[in-house]
Amino acid sequence: MKKAFAVLLILALLLSSFAACAKDADEETTQTPTSSAEPEIESEPESETEEADPFEGVDYEGRSFKIHTSVNVATVGVQSSNFLIEGLEELTGDKAPDSAIQRNEDVMQRLNVKLEYEDVDYSYSEVATAVRTLIQSGDTSYQLIINDIFGLVPITPDGLFHNANDGENFDFTRPWWYNDFMQDISINSNQRFILAGDYFIDLLRATHCLIMNKNIYTDIYGDPEDAYNSVLEKTWTYDRFRTLIEGAYRDLNGNGKRDKDDQFGFVAFQLWGPSIPWLISGDPGFIERDEQGFPVYTLNNERAFLLLEKLNGILNNDAAGIDIFGGEQGTLDTFTSGRSLFIGYQRLGSLESDSLRSTDTDLAILPYPLLDENQKDYVTSTHDTAELGFIPITVPAEDLPFVSAVIEVLCRETYNVVLPAYYDSSLKIKYTRDNTAARMIDIIHDHYGNGFPLAWDDGLGGALMKSTFYNCIENNNNDLASRIKTYQKSTSKQLGKIIDKTTALLESRGSGN
Repeated sequence: MKKAFAVLLILALLLSSFAACAKDADEETTQTPTSSAEPEIESEPESETEEADPFEGVDYEGRSFKIHTSVNVATVGVQSSNFLIEGLEELTGDKAPDSAIQRNEDVMQRLNVKLEYEDVDYSYSEVATAVRTLIQSGDTSYQLIINDIFGLVPITPDGLFHNANDGENFDFTRPWWYNDFMQDISINSNQRFILAGDYFIDLLRATHCLIMNKNIYTDIYGDPEDAYNSVLEKTWTYDRFRTLIEGAYRDLNGNGKRDKDDQFGFVAFQLWGPSIPWLISGDPGFIERDEQGFPVYTLNNERAFLLLEKLNGILNNDAAGIDIFGGEQGTLDTFTSGRSLFIGYQRLGSLESDSLRSTDTDLAILPYPLLDENQKDYVTSTHDTAELGFIPITVPAEDLPFVSAVIEVLCRETYNVVLPAYYDSSLKIKYTRDNTAARMIDIIHDHYGNGFPLAWDDGLGGALMKSTFYNCIENNNNDLASRIKTYQKSTSKQLGKIIDKTTALLESRGSGN
């Protein structure tokens, strides 16, 4: 899956003003009335050079489309994404939120629908119960629910959501959809109970990245472009990262002890959360897929053992300052004051923060490394509380063409209007002002993977990450085989139950592929 974000970045920089975007969008809006019957989607191109809008002339006659949307601030250091989903109440002069308002207006005019929102604020531990209760109550108010991966993906086998493959107006081959990620995060890779696309922008804002202090790198190693080149040449590995952080440590107060007043190679405010993007990027082979698209637990392998060994060498290293600076803000202050080469557990959305925008330190953004040079490509992690879309089963089947049309156009117009504005105004700080940094963001964005453990680890007793890898990291030991052996039987049994439940659900619905 490639999203061609370099193109978006160039487009964003070429946009003379947001008003021009709005004007273009208005000029494209159609107002062709139709009958009250379900609109027929046109597919023939209008010309050989310009692709026709498949929703040209569609008119839903002011029909309401109601979204149950999260305003919970679940991702560390990043505000809720609802300002780019529902949008703010009025224009602010800031390109990104203003573009969300324009996008919503364009979609409402184009399809003649009325977008309505209900804001909810559930913690990650409350989401599953709250949404289950809502749907089982028979409430038919909502056409779309947006909330946490952690809470909602594990309850997809319970029959609470529609298979989006049954929505005839979805085109998951389009660049505004994260099709590989939807396959990866599902129990059955051929189904789509979860919607991951550009409208669900929290996936992007919750994407993990490493941030590097260019000044420290220059003082110790020379040209920071070398770090970029290492990424592009795919020599950016765990071993290289470890070498860099060990070379950056300094006992600044000269007391012969490692303490919070020293200079570090890598800092993070806790151990568990910051471990997640490392585990995902190392690509240890959490699962494989059988011929039917169902997962098989395959963590007991040499690559997983190697990952743990190398990760212990990074996170349990004197050059790594973890959980010693008084929390999240103290850790960020340590980094922005110039006392760490790298900071972990940051997101693309973190780049919006005042702390990073206002620092005098010159910064670089990098993907998490390859486990070793045998790894084919980078693997990017989003956070397990990233908020995706779900179509509640309370939506009548005959309404799926309507629902899929509205969501498809919301994703498309986010891709066309909101993302260029977001990249230009929200991610355009010191380290994104050069062409190579833009390529780093491309690499980070284009390589989502290993979504399955993010969604299912808790439901499988932590056997994918927390009770296996993290238990060993926390105790600084490399005996992953013993931890896997402890969970192998129970995990396979529980996974089998989930697969059986999903199979029965799909058979009962005769759901589309």
